[in-house]
Amino acid sequence: MDIQAIIAQISAALADAPEKIKDFVTDPKGAIEDLTGHSVNDDDLSKIVDGVKDGISGGVDNLGDLAGNLGDMLENSPLGGIADSLGGLFGKK
Repeated sequence: MDIQAIIAQISAALADAPEKIKDFVTDPKGAIEDLTGHSVNDDDLSKIVDGVKDGISGGVDNLGDLAGNLGDMLENSPLGGIADSLGGLFGKK
């Protein structure tokens, strides 16, 4: 089993269907098997989960900046109050 290929497949599937992230979090083994059709053992499961998690966290390193930019765009809109909440949530006030 090519772990990197599985990680790429899972990451692509989660990007295409973000609602499946909940399934991945609550039952990673079942979600992996459902999304890939591969049965995984505990050692592979750990590697796949870590790889997907690293890929996701690498893509969201700048959440604070994203929230700040979103806040700037929303500042003068009816949703302006949400901007402060987002900034605080992601460490940018």
